[in-house]
Amino acid sequence: MKSFSLPIKWKLTLWYGGILALILVAFCGFVYTYFQNSLQKSIDTKIKSIAEVLSSSMTETHGQSLFGNFERYLENALGKKPKGKFIQIIDASGKIGARLNDLEAEAVPVSFVTLEKALKGEVVYETIETARPRLRMITMPILENKKVISIVQVGSSLEEFEDTMKRLLIIMIVSIITATGGTIIVGYFMAKKTMRPVDQIRRAAVKISSSNLDERIELKGRKDELGRLADTFNAMIARLKDSFQRVNQFSIDVSHELKTPLTILKGETELALRKDRTNEEYKKSLESNLEEIDRMSHIIDDLLLLSKAETKDMRLNLDKVDLRDLLADVCLNMKIFGENKGVEIIAKELEDIRIVGDALKLRRMITNIVENGIKYGHAGGYVAVSACKQDGFACINVKDDGPGISSDDIKYIFDRFYRADKSRKRESGSGLGLSISKWIAEAHHGTIEVESTPSTGSLFIIKLPMS
Repeated sequence: MKSFSLPIKWKLTLWYGGILALILVAFCGFVYTYFQNSLQKSIDTKIKSIAEVLSSSMTETHGQSLFGNFERYLENALGKKPKGKFIQIIDASGKIGARLNDLEAEAVPVSFVTLEKALKGEVVYETIETARPRLRMITMPILENKKVISIVQVGSSLEEFEDTMKRLLIIMIVSIITATGGTIIVGYFMAKKTMRPVDQIRRAAVKISSSNLDERIELKGRKDELGRLADTFNAMIARLKDSFQRVNQFSIDVSHELKTPLTILKGETELALRKDRTNEEYKKSLESNLEEIDRMSHIIDDLLLLSKAETKDMRLNLDKVDLRDLLADVCLNMKIFGENKGVEIIAKELEDIRIVGDALKLRRMITNIVENGIKYGHAGGYVAVSACKQDGFACINVKDDGPGISSDDIKYIFDRFYRADKSRKRESGSGLGLSISKWIAEAHHGTIEVESTPSTGSLFIIKLPMS
């Protein structure tokens, strides 16, 4: 069953809408609670004020005018007739002495527990839930000589308070729904506009294949994250294109390198089988075949080495290496090969340097570079090897006075099967020596560079860390 997933623009919209709704609910809840408590305190303050005035007035007059005309008494005591209030006076025995009920409620129940607390001298606030409308009431004892002589109760209707809180609640609910809905609608269109470049990237990605790597994403004028993403994507496509080209070229080169010795093998074998040959002729034919087989084996071994290196299967046998002895030994071994080509091998300025590395691989790296200088050198030329310490690195220089390398070729010199001198393709080995040398240098956390101009020779610079 195919799972359903919301588009990112909807997820963003709903997330922002939900977060806004939570913030608004929390804010409105705080405001609602604050106003509710403030109004309740205001009501408690008003009824307490009335109760205190009555208590003071009754203490001064000893309640003499209380039972005549209670309403007029209240007007005299409070300055005006109280509206929307419930007021009653209870004597110490619990008998109601006077009452004013300016409410729609016909009867207001009096709690026995409240009267008990008042008789003990406590001021009691309570909300009468059973009354209609609900009342907020204060019960205050009137003391004379620290003795409760009577109790005054003042109540106020909560109807207006409840209506106010209901209106506030409705306004808040409507505001939350309106704000959240508006945010979702606006947020959707903004998210849709923002995600439009992502759709462009998707459409461009659909068009890209190994045969169409010229496709690019055009996001004009964008310098934000999506613009940088598009630039990164374009750079990736460029790298992929370069990689595909290198792979294709590599396949062509491998086919060509192996095809040549196979063609020679087939030709010489067919030639030998056309007629009977002498033992000497057969021997020469087999020797030629063996030479081509060795050449193919060398190419395949080098390819396997590079493949293992790229897949991290190749491990270095690290040990302390005396670099001066290693370079001197390489120069001595390559001396005969150089003499056959008329190229002198010179070892000079070899400082006493010790590093940690794989001696066999380091030997192969230096041998490949020296051999490269000999192959491309000319009779009477030289290949000079030197080593020194430089900024914490062992610096190995291999200098020759050969034909040099053009600026167009120098950036490809470490590519597999690449040769700057195309005319010397058959005589110049497998074309993998410098690629292997570069890998060995990098495997030792070092670098290898070349400086060269045509007709002035080349200088290979290898830097290996001295740790």
